[in-house]
Amino acid sequence: MRHRFRPMTPTSLVPLLCCLLLSACAVLGPQAIHRSRTDYNLAIQRTSDEQLLLNLVRLRYRDRPLFLEVTGLTTQFRFEPRVSAGFYQETGGHTSTQAEAQFEYEEKPTVSYTPLRGKEFVQRMMTPVSWRTLDLLDNVGWRSDRVLRVCVQKLNGLGNAVTASGPTPDKAPPFRTFLEAVRLYQSLREKEVVASYQAKADGQLAQFIAFDARASDLPEYRRFTRLLGLDPAKRRYRITVNAQLPLPNHLQLQTRSVTGILYFLSQGVDVPPEDVAAGRVTLTRDEEGHPFDWSEVLDGLIRIHYSRQAPDNAAVKVRYRGHWFYIDDSDLDSKSTFMLLGQLFALQSGELPGGAPVLTLPVGN
Repeated sequence: MRHRFRPMTPTSLVPLLCCLLLSACAVLGPQAIHRSRTDYNLAIQRTSDEQLLLNLVRLRYRDRPLFLEVTGLTTQFRFEPRVSAGFYQETGGHTSTQAEAQFEYEEKPTVSYTPLRGKEFVQRMMTPVSWRTLDLLDNVGWRSDRVLRVCVQKLNGLGNAVTASGPTPDKAPPFRTFLEAVRLYQSLREKEVVASYQAKADGQLAQFIAFDARASDLPEYRRFTRLLGLDPAKRRYRITVNAQLPLPNHLQLQTRSVTGILYFLSQGVDVPPEDVAAGRVTLTRDEEGHPFDWSEVLDGLIRIHYSRQAPDNAAVKVRYRGHWFYIDDSDLDSKSTFMLLGQLFALQSGELPGGAPVLTLPVGN
């Protein structure tokens, strides 16, 4: 930016301009840091969401996913003030002074990315989610039915679209009885008649779920125990995760890995009809041979729309294969599940090489 001043003498003007420019540097430095911190925060958050959405769409198309993490962010600010003044003799004996102040501002960011890959990362992504993770998510406020539907693929033998934990299957998987059981459990949680806790069993610490006496009179409890093959009179059941053999009066969960969760939620990606017709994605069919609607499985969890034009109402959007894929900003269920997915990914993916991203903002003039 440039400013011109015409004071009476150049000798009095130059100190004044120097003071003004020094003051500008003192103000612009902190302002630049304040603005950049917010801008970079928003940019990292937005691009992380876009990357997660992109990989869900890739999996729907059976394309290989890839995750890049920001591991370093450095930006250099340069402030360069310049002052010039002159004394001029004009025709007719008149004199005049002229001064010019220039101020240049420049920012040079450098971003470092690390691809998430290698044996340890892949193993973490393919390791089934633990009960500790499920309990942690449940205790911090996530709805039990949302956590169970996303993370669990079998509950006492009831399948939750097990084959959807990999590339889109061509046959519709069983899921309805599992979904009923999970919704009954959520209803019992809301009525505050169930709790989970740890206790010693067989000489080791074990997880249990217990229903209080009030539950015995509830139709939801009777139906829940019937579906899962539990003795309703016991009201206390031990939780086992990924056990190999069925155990009587146990609540047995088979959990998904993060990779399985990504595949499962990718079934919520709507695909352009021309891509279905061209065989670019798998068309799932029901027992009668009709196209299967995956929204039956993922209703209330997630739906990812597509559009030829960039959508105006997107919470997150990404362009891929000639279309925009996005989550509608008013779809609170999809936004919640997408947020849960982000937390699961962070919990399971482990520490990044070199630690968390560092933002360095040196300011010079």
